Formats: sequence, structure tokens, C-alpha cells
Amino acid sequence: MQRIRSVFKKIFLGIKSNAKPVRQSVKFNEKLLDKNALKVVNTIHKAGFEVYLVGGCVRDLLLGLKPKDFDIATNAKPEQVNKLFKRSRLIGRRFRLVHVLFGARDFIEVATFRSGKVQTAKNGVIVRDNHYGKLEDDVVRRDFNINALYYDIHKKEVIDYVGGLADLEAGEIHVIGDATKRFKEDPVRMIRAVRFGEKLKAEMSEEIKAAILEQAPLLANVSAARLYEECIKLFQNEYSFKVYEQLERYGLLKHLFKQTHKNDFIKKACNNTSDRIKSGKPVTPAFLFAVFLWQAQNERFVLIKKKQRSFNLAQIQACDEAIISQIKQVSMPRYLTARMKDIWIMQSKLEKMHPKKVQPLLAHRGFRIAYDFLVLRSQSINPELKEAANFWTEAQYNNEV
Repeated sequence: MQRIRSVFKKIFLGIKSNAKPVRQSVKFNEKLLDKNALKVVNTIHKAGFEVYLVGGCVRDLLLGLKPKDFDIATNAKPEQVNKLFKRSRLIGRRFRLVHVLFGARDFIEVATFRSGKVQTAKNGVIVRDNHYGKLEDDVVRRDFNINALYYDIHKKEVIDYVGGLADLEAGEIHVIGDATKRFKEDPVRMIRAVRFGEKLKAEMSEEIKAAILEQAPLLANVSAARLYEECIKLFQNEYSFKVYEQLERYGLLKHLFKQTHKNDFIKKACNNTSDRIKSGKPVTPAFLFAVFLWQAQNERFVLIKKKQRSFNLAQIQACDEAIISQIKQVSMPRYLTARMKDIWIMQSKLEKMHPKKVQPLLAHRGFRIAYDFLVLRSQSINPELKEAANFWTEAQYNNEV
């Protein structure tokens, strides 16, 4: 890592996309490299095509971090890549990509170099981008300098056209091109900028900050399904609450979770998620989303209960209304919303501490997550529930003994 940093200091600033690229020899720790990604790169290379690791994986490798995903860029067309791998599939209309499959949820994404030609809607959003070009064309189509780094595994060289290496060294985030235009093309870039800022402890450029404050409402142009995947990345990490605060600061949060307002419960839950990830414990988006919408669900329940005599029916209706309102912004799969409803509905049962209900509730498949939810409530917005939290903690201990 120290050797890489010394290299950074020798690299000049302000590299333009039409300039000759900086090519820097770097040998990454093999333990950080994904074997499947290397197999894909080698197969495409042997077929005579130009091919590189690209984007976030190169950025993270330079920082000594283990990448979560490995993306590949090549001059081979998607159909050509697809023919090279028996277990692969073509996906996407707007962006034609290839997923090379290694398991049910294990795949490597391969993209063909993009050209400067794109088809946009009237609002500036890219709707089709299947024009292919060269490496130097592909560079300027990427979002930020730090994500426009390419790694040639055979020459062991990082290729940098836009000053991404210098930005990594300086701890800065700059958009490639005009921020206002690039965010119109793809508004998701705004929330990605916020996430990268917290993940890398880097400072967003003033241009990025100004553009986000002005164009945050453009997130409404993004499909709810796509925002679900982005929200998982935003909050299931070791810096969850910091991301939350930044999204709120720049006016982005209300375009993702308009029913959500910051309180100690949200802070506690975000930090709890981060702690679990640091400890290697499992996490689920159902928990945080249930926290984010808890207040909205409660408020609906109070109003509905005035008209609906049945407590259970009022609960179910309140849950459904909060979820229906949310999925208009950020889509959520049914299994996840079902878990959220279980968490909410079990709260009133856990609060009652009924001795006859102890064993059935302990045996309920959703008990543990609902219990964790109750504990965090007792430690934040509902201190009056500490007795209930202690009751269920002791009940679990006695059950195990």
C-alpha cells in the first residue's frame, strides 16, 4: 500500500480524457482478486479481445480493500462474450450486458466499451446506450474519476485517463464531465456520490454538492426497482447512519423514503446494522426498512383504529398502507415486505409479556428479529419498553437452560 501511495505522488493532476493515459505498474494482493473474475478475463483475452477489470474493484484494490464486485470491460460485443461462456446470459435493454454465471447468486458482469452516442429522453435521462466504442470512449461514459480506472491483469498495469489515481490519493470525488448533465443522464449517480464519500472518507467536489442540492428531485425519474438495489448498498454497510445523514443533508432522502424522519431509533438501528456487519453477523434490509417506516405505520394505525374496531385489522391495514406508499418510491420484494409486517405485528404481542404466549412466540420464526426491533426501541424512542425487553431476554435464557 505504501508503494502505491508513493506512486500516486508522482502522477500529475488534471489528466483529460483525450490525453495519453497514465499507465502505472501495480501488482495487487492475489488474495484480494476474485478467481472467477480472472477466469472470465483470461477467457476473453485468449479469444483475442481487449479486456480489463474496471471501476470500483480497481479503486478498492488500490486502497487495499477487498472488492464486493468485480466488473469487466472489453471491446468484444455482448453476443460475442455470451458465446464464449456456456453459463452466461444477456441482460438489459438500456445497457446490454453479459452475466457469466458461477452459482445461483454468483456472477461476473461484463460490459462492452461504450461510445459517446446515447439516446436520451426529454428530461435528459439515458434510455438506450448500446453504441459501442473504444477504451478511451468508454472512460468518459463512467461516472467519477475514481471509478474510471482500468486494470490489465496480463501487463499488471492500471490505466488512468482522467486523474482517478490522483483523486484517490487526495481523497476527493470528481464527476467526469459536467455534473449537472451527468446527473440528469442518470440521477442514481447522486446517491452513489454520497455513498462513495462515506465509504472512502473522501470529499465530494463543490460542483457535485451544488448539482445534488439542485437536482435531487430527479431521483423520481429512476425506476423504483432499481432504487431498491441502490438502497441496499446505501444502508447495509459499516457507515450506514453517516450515509443517512448525508442523504438528508443534500435533500435526497425524501425522494427515497418520504415517510421517514430522523430519530434516535433510526440512528440506533443504522449503527446496529453497521456493528453486525463489522462482526460478520447476518443482516437483512427488512429490519432497517421496518425501522424507517415504523413511525409512518404507527401514525396510520392511530388514525385507522378510530374507525376500525378490530385491532388486528387496523394493524394489517396500517402496515399495508405504509408499504404501498413506500414502494411507489423504492420497490421491495414481497418476501421482504412480509417480514416487515411480521416485525411490526409482533411488537404489540411482545409488549404484553403474556406468560401463556411465551413459548409460542419464542417458537415463531420471526421472533428473533422482532425481539431485536423491540430492544432497539427500548433503547431509543420507547424507554418504557425496557421491562418488556428484559422479560424476553430472560425468557430466551430460561428456554435455553
